[in-house]
Amino acid sequence: MPLPGSFGRLVQVILVVAVACGVCFSQGPPTPSPDKKASEVYGNIQVLKDVPSDQLIPAMQFITSSLGVQCGYCHVEHAFDKDEKKPKLTARKMMQMMSVINRNNFEGKQQVTCYSCHRGSPMPVSVPAIPESQAPLLAEAVQPSRPNPPNLPKAPEIIAKYVDAEGGAQAISKLTSLDEKGMFEAGGRHFPVDVLVLSPNQIAIVTHFPNGEGSTIYDGHSGWYSFPGRPARPMTPGDRDASRMDADLHLALDLNSNFSELRTEREVQINGKSALMVVGKREKLPPVEMYFDKQSGLLIRSVRYAQSPLGRNPTQIDYSDYRDVSGVKLPFHWTSATPTGRFTIQLESAQANVPISDDKFAKPTAAR
Repeated sequence: MPLPGSFGRLVQVILVVAVACGVCFSQGPPTPSPDKKASEVYGNIQVLKDVPSDQLIPAMQFITSSLGVQCGYCHVEHAFDKDEKKPKLTARKMMQMMSVINRNNFEGKQQVTCYSCHRGSPMPVSVPAIPESQAPLLAEAVQPSRPNPPNLPKAPEIIAKYVDAEGGAQAISKLTSLDEKGMFEAGGRHFPVDVLVLSPNQIAIVTHFPNGEGSTIYDGHSGWYSFPGRPARPMTPGDRDASRMDADLHLALDLNSNFSELRTEREVQINGKSALMVVGKREKLPPVEMYFDKQSGLLIRSVRYAQSPLGRNPTQIDYSDYRDVSGVKLPFHWTSATPTGRFTIQLESAQANVPISDDKFAKPTAAR
């Protein structure tokens, strides 16, 4: 069973921000790919010219999140390759400065990022602010990590309780497909949305806008997103990783094998509930944080990170309104939050083990 309504499905809500920038960068072919450098696909790339072209948009996403700005803050609308705006020239210098700091002080590791100074503002604060009340001051160095309290359950115990809470291994293993329908809400506007998942590794999300359909498709190997009247754009590596997890209908059973390490980090409070935080680590991929309700055992929050050349882009998803679907409890409500926005999906219906044709997972076209 996948992390309910999880990472891959939320690509479709992130697209409102992420792909909008991507379309502005390149209206037509050639399209970004891991085999081509950014300078081979996009015009007038000066600093990130040697990174894979499918990593440029994640880097731009990281800048918007770190500085709290939109694409037009640095770029000329419909002419992103032009250098007419001073913030764009400044951003190039800042990226070069950050690279030098990490190379000379942290062995090239990504320790200092745009967010280290900006913290959501285009103008970083250089003078410490005076608080309204007495500020607590640390007397000792902060430890990089603290050992778990001895009474916290181990990660395998938490995962086993999660499997049981969802309905048990037998019920989960019988899932072959999901056909879900609901409403997508962003900025006070609501749009119908369909979610199709076909085992072992295909997923399609179609949002019905007034002027046509927008879609996120993953066929098990490649992925695309589209908006009405625009050509399909390939998924970024982080989005493909998200969709792979989401297309696994038995992911709850596969967590122990999908992660090289699962570790219980701590107990936290989420919306008044005690939750156990489990971190999953994978080779050459960012970690995934999962928060399980201590009482029910169900997943109530996940935090994932998409790597970019400048830093990690986080997405937090909160899950609720669990309902039974063919013996398996699934969340019918989830909220996705990024540093630049927040979106909600409320399912109205969900059917399991229904026939779904393979053409639902074909590359979308502008006419969809």
